[in-house]
Amino acid sequence: MCNLKAIIIASAAALCSVGAVAQEDSSIEGGYLAESQELGYKPYPYNFIQVQGGFGTTFTDVSCWKLLSPTFSIGIGRMFSPIIGARVHVNGWKAKGGFDEFRYIGDQPVNNPSVLKYKHSYINSNVDLMVNIFNVFSQKVHRPFDLYLIGGLGLNYTWHNKQFESIVSQYQVGSNIINAWGADQNLRHNVLSHNLRLGLLADYNIAKHWSVGAEIDFNSLDDRFNSKYKDADDWMMTGQLSITYKFGFKDAPKPAPKPVVAPPVVAKPVEPAPVAAPKPVEAPAPKPVVVDEPLKETIFYALRESDVNRESIVNKVAEWCKKYPNKKITIDGYADKGTGNPKLNVGYAQKRADKIAALLKEKGVPASQMTVKSYGDSVQPFPENDKNRCVIIEGK
Repeated sequence: MCNLKAIIIASAAALCSVGAVAQEDSSIEGGYLAESQELGYKPYPYNFIQVQGGFGTTFTDVSCWKLLSPTFSIGIGRMFSPIIGARVHVNGWKAKGGFDEFRYIGDQPVNNPSVLKYKHSYINSNVDLMVNIFNVFSQKVHRPFDLYLIGGLGLNYTWHNKQFESIVSQYQVGSNIINAWGADQNLRHNVLSHNLRLGLLADYNIAKHWSVGAEIDFNSLDDRFNSKYKDADDWMMTGQLSITYKFGFKDAPKPAPKPVVAPPVVAKPVEPAPVAAPKPVEAPAPKPVVVDEPLKETIFYALRESDVNRESIVNKVAEWCKKYPNKKITIDGYADKGTGNPKLNVGYAQKRADKIAALLKEKGVPASQMTVKSYGDSVQPFPENDKNRCVIIEGK
């Protein structure tokens, strides 16, 4: 069983090394900047309180199904980054043990095997390292579902094994069965030992502050845990459902303002003095020919921007509408597919289109001459992602 301990210790060290290497990847921080701006807060770091309940069992000479018993846990911790977190975790209630050898009361076999089971109280306290497996391999760090690898070290405290003492004193349960909690009856009250843990936690985020999940853990305990010696560590498995409350989120960083670049100064050329030209013979003025002017204007936006000053384009469109009062214009809003989600992007595109329509109304363009529509990110008019945060105006 020393080899099993070595495996657990090596696995815990691997957890630390994986987290340390992944934490050095600066692309994670840059990857969720846009996510933070869309959410309105930074999804990491945060603190949490976790409550769990389920069942536990031990692996011994009796079927583990027969030794199932309720167990409860509470944990307090912090996710320091999208990958690495830690918690202090306390778990416990009652553990079961039993015997599977042929039993006798005197010379008569025992007809009720349930009397050969016993319970004792226990509590596990651990400091656990948590590694978000999905975020090790992905730059998108906020998603509905997360999967954590758990590795921990701690102590186990076990007490109250009087049922075991009663069984071994009344029944013939095998000559090799002795009370592992101490040969001296005065010492048979409690056991303090190590607890090494490996586990998995699947967690589903139902809101900003709340998540629900399921966790399965394997705990390596001292040989004396179930009151019987077998020259190997005792193993306990727990499976629990969890409710987690998350708090301590930070505000999302504001996007940096774009630098204002002044137009280059161009010196005006010196014009030569005008030379009088001979007066041309006036030809009869041709009749004016009315030619329809096409209209298509595009307004681009920064991330999450809907209120921009595009005075020259708005004026140009308003003049076209006054020149062609019988024609109509379409105002179509778009959002880029690379950021946000479809539901948010429809709203952003609608706000942009509505704002342009409102500006045109202020310039005297009637609402009956305009058609306003939002395509969200369902249509991408440009191959370059950032150009798709736009409004396209066309006259027809």
